[in-house]
Amino acid sequence: MKRLPLTILSSLLCGAATLAQDDRALIEQTAQDQAAARPTAPPPPPAPVAQDESLNAQELAARTELTLVRVRLELVLARKALHVSDYRAAADRALAVQALLKELPAALDASEHELQAEGILAKAAKAGVDVETLRRQAAGDATPLPGFDDYLDRQAQAAERIGRRYSGADRAEVSTAAGAADLRRQALQRQTPTDHGYRPAREIFDTPSILQQDEQRLYYEAALRKLYQTDEARRTVEAHEARVAPDGDVAYPDDWAQKSAAREKYRGGRVAKSDSWVDGSGREWFVALYDTRDLIYEPPDFRLPFSMFAGENLRDALDREALRQRSQIFNGYAEDLAAGIPLLRYFGGVDDFEYRGPKYNLQKQQEIIGLINAFTQQVTEAKVIPLGP
Repeated sequence: MKRLPLTILSSLLCGAATLAQDDRALIEQTAQDQAAARPTAPPPPPAPVAQDESLNAQELAARTELTLVRVRLELVLARKALHVSDYRAAADRALAVQALLKELPAALDASEHELQAEGILAKAAKAGVDVETLRRQAAGDATPLPGFDDYLDRQAQAAERIGRRYSGADRAEVSTAAGAADLRRQALQRQTPTDHGYRPAREIFDTPSILQQDEQRLYYEAALRKLYQTDEARRTVEAHEARVAPDGDVAYPDDWAQKSAAREKYRGGRVAKSDSWVDGSGREWFVALYDTRDLIYEPPDFRLPFSMFAGENLRDALDREALRQRSQIFNGYAEDLAAGIPLLRYFGGVDDFEYRGPKYNLQKQQEIIGLINAFTQQVTEAKVIPLGP
């Protein structure tokens, strides 16, 4: 092996060490240049801060309470719309309630509000509102079928022509002046489409109002039936009470003493009396009103339409038959019947008291006045007052 001199080996070692330092410096410089050329990376996100669980619970409770308040408000507005028969608005409010109920926590029992919303939708559907279409519209699925608008427009125009030709009576429930646009809109709002779609001609008549009238008429008829049944029962009971005969010949009511005392001031027939005054001769004067109907009443002559004897009955029957066949009483004119009335009375069968009612005798009234004048007027000569038989 050939050995180099020591001085040459040491020189080589020193040169190799110098080259190694230069290489390391070059590598470090290159790394720095590349780092400066690359974009600066974003700083790492900060570590998540632990949230307070009590605040989350408070937020959930507040949101739930707010949703329930909105639900109650929508239900109140829906009931107000029902009160004024605005069934479309009531249905919209009820659908909004159902949408709000979906935002509530699953553990919360909101069945009461759900039942109220379903009840309002049922009333709206009964009144003719297309609830299912409104539900699809609320869900964003209300795209009409191809040609639907043209078909409904033709139906509405035909319905308008029918309304123009309406020849019935004018009533509040009949809208003959409604145009095709109104009939179309009302059909979409009130009706539930069948297999044949909507029927705008139905909107010529106010069907919800007619149904409400029928419903109220049923309630009225039920109440009226109860009223006249109660009245019939009352009158039946009173009729049966009248069948109870008194114990004696004359029966007095329980309050007879009170009634007699109340009539005491009318004793003697005096109905009213003015204030009295005394003249210079010491006589008392007053103005009084007397009821003398009991004194001048003329009782009728009661006679049975038949006799207790067979011979009299046969005679009256033969005489009346002769009058019927041989006279003009029943075969002539009205004046003939009037002229024959006395004969009919003579043969019985005519009760004067039944046809004439109470009768008062004016002659007896004049006789009473004459008696009063005879006692109250001062006369110097004797007076004779004739009285009736």
